[in-house]
Amino acid sequence: MPAWKNITLDIPHEDLDKISESISIINRILAISIIDKLSEKQSEWYEDNDKNRNYNGSDYYIKLLVPGLTDVDKLINEIIKITNLSKIELVSEEIFEDRDWIKHSRNQFKEIKISNQIRIIPPWIIKNDVEGKTIIIDPGSGFGTGSHPTTQLCIKWIESHLSENESVLDYGCGSGILSIVAKSFGSGYTLGIDNDHQAIENAERNKNINSSKIELMHVDNYNHKKTFDIVIANILSNTIISLKDRLISSLRPNGKLVLSGILNNQSSEIINQFYPDINLSIAEESEDWVLLYGDT
Repeated sequence: MPAWKNITLDIPHEDLDKISESISIINRILAISIIDKLSEKQSEWYEDNDKNRNYNGSDYYIKLLVPGLTDVDKLINEIIKITNLSKIELVSEEIFEDRDWIKHSRNQFKEIKISNQIRIIPPWIIKNDVEGKTIIIDPGSGFGTGSHPTTQLCIKWIESHLSENESVLDYGCGSGILSIVAKSFGSGYTLGIDNDHQAIENAERNKNINSSKIELMHVDNYNHKKTFDIVIANILSNTIISLKDRLISSLRPNGKLVLSGILNNQSSEIINQFYPDINLSIAEESEDWVLLYGDT
């Protein structure tokens, strides 16, 4: 079976977008990725749709997929020659055999039990008779399989606090998971919006798989004059701050604002940014992540 290598390189202070473009002419390089130097728990990149992000080598690594027999030293020297860099540090070299990648990716996403009342499964798992609710999510390209702590925080909040027929705005809906969960717990009009067309397409698939009567749309088509009983935003902290006025204006009187995608050490800044328009506080925590709640 053919073998391949993932080579991770550290190139501090350089524009990795430009380097990626320069080295794409090397035939032995089959794929180029840019990855965060921070761990998954620390990173804010997991749901960032900002197309203008600056991929600086001080914050990111560059990862190359190459054939398994590639001489890494020769490849690095070739990259140095093309880019006129003085030095490139090899961080790791991982050799792996070819495999059925569809089967492999499916094996990574199994049943996720959120609570005694609700579980998340992918469509390739047989829906056995179980007590409680089963939500089927095809991960696709939209964030939100139920595995991330912030998604679970939001699902548990919905389970515990959503009242029947309350309207819900899911801002940055990703896979549509929170909208679908809210509808399964009896929400009224439920709208999921996102700025990524592929995420909306994926959310539409999940909506149909679950026969969920939610509405989905791209943010460009959203009428910002609509108001809701509950507004949920499980997105990056800096994006939440930039959307402050929009999120608050989407709330009805006595509306509930639920914010996650926030690390514990970021919570104070968001609380301060939203005050005095709305008084937020930490409602739940999981690992290093928090859920903030406030009402109007």
